[in-house]
Amino acid sequence: MTSFSAPITRLVNLALRIKQVAGACYACEKGSIFVNFGVVVVPLIAMVGLGVDVGRGYVVKARLSQALDASALAAAPYADNVVKLQAEFTKYFDANFPSDFMNVDITLATPIISDNGTKVTVSASAVLNTTLMSVLGEETMSVAASSEVTRLITPLDVVVSIDTTGSMGSSDGSGTRLSSAKDAAEILVNKLFGNETESENLQVGLVPWSAAVNVAERGVSYDSALNTFTGGYWYTNNSPVPFISEPDSDWRGCAYARYTDNSNDDDADHLLYDADVGGVTWEAWEPMPRRVVNPSNGSLYTVRCPAWGISKLSGTKSHAIDAIRELSSPTGTTTIAQGLVWAWRALMPGEPYNQASTKSNLRRAIVIMTDGLNTSSYRDAYKGDLNVSEMNDRLSAVAAQIKATGVDIYVVEYHVETNLMKSVASATTAPYYFKADSAAELEKAFEKIGTELSELRISK
Repeated sequence: MTSFSAPITRLVNLALRIKQVAGACYACEKGSIFVNFGVVVVPLIAMVGLGVDVGRGYVVKARLSQALDASALAAAPYADNVVKLQAEFTKYFDANFPSDFMNVDITLATPIISDNGTKVTVSASAVLNTTLMSVLGEETMSVAASSEVTRLITPLDVVVSIDTTGSMGSSDGSGTRLSSAKDAAEILVNKLFGNETESENLQVGLVPWSAAVNVAERGVSYDSALNTFTGGYWYTNNSPVPFISEPDSDWRGCAYARYTDNSNDDDADHLLYDADVGGVTWEAWEPMPRRVVNPSNGSLYTVRCPAWGISKLSGTKSHAIDAIRELSSPTGTTTIAQGLVWAWRALMPGEPYNQASTKSNLRRAIVIMTDGLNTSSYRDAYKGDLNVSEMNDRLSAVAAQIKATGVDIYVVEYHVETNLMKSVASATTAPYYFKADSAAELEKAFEKIGTELSELRISK
């Protein structure tokens, strides 16, 4: 087996030897034309063979390089899973370099993962049989190629917004829909962080939601004795959100939407932070009490407030994983607009949540997952003042505002498919919109979103 340089060197040496022999023959007056022909035909065949076989070698090398580039790009997103990376690399290489291509023998090297999982290097070699070059004693020749793929270090802030309504407690194979959602969300976080436990270029937050959103900080207990009145608004010890009235001593953490059922266009439930709409100034929120009156019978009922507060943006992998794993015992009706708008508020710079990165090339995204349709209830963030159609309109308004600020919205619907949620997403097809009917499909959707968010480029 030889490379391109070996037959060329041998051919040069042979030509010199033939020149010497031919000179002697020409000097001999008894030399014949047959001798001259015999002297010339061998190098002629060798030169033709060299051109043919070297040309074949370059064709194989070019195809080999193309196949490695394609398979490296396809496999690199799985740098955090060596087994899957190897499987994806082999699958895509075989698809791009057929086994019968020019009858070559291929040897694939094991992909090399480096730079903390951000770089993947692949290589391969090929052995092909020669044709006319065999007159020089060269029966085979070899070629080799390699490719390197590197993740772009693009700063990224992501907020995952998970449906924790009562339907998420429905059976889903070995667990519940919520347990499947938690597994899928954890896959997404692992995909984003890769082998990193701390990142300077990635932050992830979590917003659980149902009929409303708990705007307290996850893991910080409420103590009404620590409530403060500053600048005309009330603040609690466990939330940066300003309130227009003091939360009760048994406040559970939820806030009403900035909406007034007065038939006027003066609402700010779909806007960020401070807003002046229709002559009304919105600078704070109204706290939801622990219990509210049922208008049908006058009795008091507990509001549908998630038990888990907002997990603020953080570059620590365990911060997001722990928040996801804590979710349990889902309850409440479906108010998708609030899950989306509070995710946006947690994602963007400025008060009340102010952990967003300020890097110039930052990418922002929201991943929202739901298994249901909007439902109206006197215990939701809109106090039951909106019917389902009106709630759908509020959701569309929120989505439009978010996308106008350059934020990408990824939607995963579980056991349901609606044109409304397709319109909420940044696009109606993957990777921005997915419909899943099983836990496996749900995990696949979150994994694909993670792959899309981890941009790649050919570096060598």
